[in-house]
Amino acid sequence: MTTKLNHDELGAYFALVTAGDLVQRAVASQLAEHGLTPPQFAVLATLLDAADGLRMSDLAEALVISRSGLTYQISQLEKAGLVERRSSSSDNRGVVARLSADGRARVMETFPGHVNLVRANFLDLLTAAEIAALRIALERVVAHMREP
Repeated sequence: MTTKLNHDELGAYFALVTAGDLVQRAVASQLAEHGLTPPQFAVLATLLDAADGLRMSDLAEALVISRSGLTYQISQLEKAGLVERRSSSSDNRGVVARLSADGRARVMETFPGHVNLVRANFLDLLTAAEIAALRIALERVVAHMREP
């Protein structure tokens, strides 16, 4: 393994980091219009398809966030009436988080602007083939980074 990056490798790395930062800033601004932070939106969006909720440990793993960080986010969302916590029916030690009716409404009202922003600043700038190649490449990175 070489310890140097060639021009294209360095350019790809910096483009990834810079594009990610710029998109995240735009997303944070759009989400703030709905009273949400990016981590809060990620929690709500992840819980959207989990009618019975998700165990906190599973939610933390899915979002790549520490358990204490997730507990903080859930506490903030719970105070706002957007999520509910309850004991797991399958494990008395486990806690499940799920969307409240207000949480479902908030994430659904936030999605159209979020999707428009992501399309205009990312997806619409790429061809379908570039999107597929980027997804495959980044999924490989994610899989590698998630390995124990």
